[in-house]
Amino acid sequence: MYELVKELTELAGPTGHEDAVQDWLVERWGTFSREVRRTRVDNVLAHVGGHGPRLALVAHADELSLLVKSISEDGFLHLWPYSDGLGRPPRWFMPLGQPALVVTSRGNVPGIIATATGHVVGGPNHQREWVWNDWFVDLGIRSRQEVLDLGIRAGARVIWNPETRRIGQNIVGKAMDDRVATAIATAVGEQLAGVDDLPFELWLASTVQEENGLLGASSLPDEIQLDMAIALDVGLVGDIPGVEEIDFPSRLGGGPMIVYQDAMCHYSRRMSDALIDVAERNDIPVQAAVFQHFGSDGAALIKRGVDSALLAYPTRYTHSPFETCDEADIENSVKLLVEFIKQGPVGRDAWR
Repeated sequence: MYELVKELTELAGPTGHEDAVQDWLVERWGTFSREVRRTRVDNVLAHVGGHGPRLALVAHADELSLLVKSISEDGFLHLWPYSDGLGRPPRWFMPLGQPALVVTSRGNVPGIIATATGHVVGGPNHQREWVWNDWFVDLGIRSRQEVLDLGIRAGARVIWNPETRRIGQNIVGKAMDDRVATAIATAVGEQLAGVDDLPFELWLASTVQEENGLLGASSLPDEIQLDMAIALDVGLVGDIPGVEEIDFPSRLGGGPMIVYQDAMCHYSRRMSDALIDVAERNDIPVQAAVFQHFGSDGAALIKRGVDSALLAYPTRYTHSPFETCDEADIENSVKLLVEFIKQGPVGRDAWR
């Protein structure tokens, strides 16, 4: 799974500009699916096969990004967040020093996310909180006009751009939220393609604009009539210093997480219980979870009448340039979904 995760996470796919990711999925999913379609809002749907209730595995293509707010006369890009509930950068938000990539319709431009450092910052400024204007992107360019000539304007998306790599047992990089989910969906589809006796009609879906309001998922029921969905997303863990186990008892290496509730909804108890039952019957490690601060495409689908569960893969340092997963959890997520789809639900008529 590492090579697949690395390939997907290193694609540039900021919210509202997910083209590279969706292009990749259209090509790859097309190698094993009966049908692949791209919708008006740029969601991607693939029909894998099977018969029965229509089930979709749903992942989102977009990754967290910043926006170019303005361009200085000497060629620096000033930044604005995808949302600003605090009026300033949150304490945990750490883009400084990261390689950056400015994503435009004319190509991608590398840079570095920077700020004035200690040798040139005056004493009083060491004590105050960060504000958004403290950060900028240095493109190694000397004028605004040179920046404009590259196709960069206000509104251009900026992502951090480290390579994805192995560190010990873990895979570390950007966009684990939610490209690992697209990797999981891809692996499940490849394993189940051509299996005619599946008890579900299996579809894969890659949605857009999840990070700014679950927008792609909100339109999905207008594009395909679904009976059921399993949203795939990162899972919050507490196995690091500074986090209370009482709030986040899950951990890396503990297996996929079946989330019963988050800040937006209660997920399908029938589906969640069935996923845990399948895991236990097949000796697949699994963790039940409740998330205090979270939301997923599954909530948008429930609102539109689609019975939905949330399967999450444990992830440290979410919404950072160094999101961290355990490859075994990713592989076990694939195993659990494959077995669930092959075996079908208990009391199948209840799913129609």
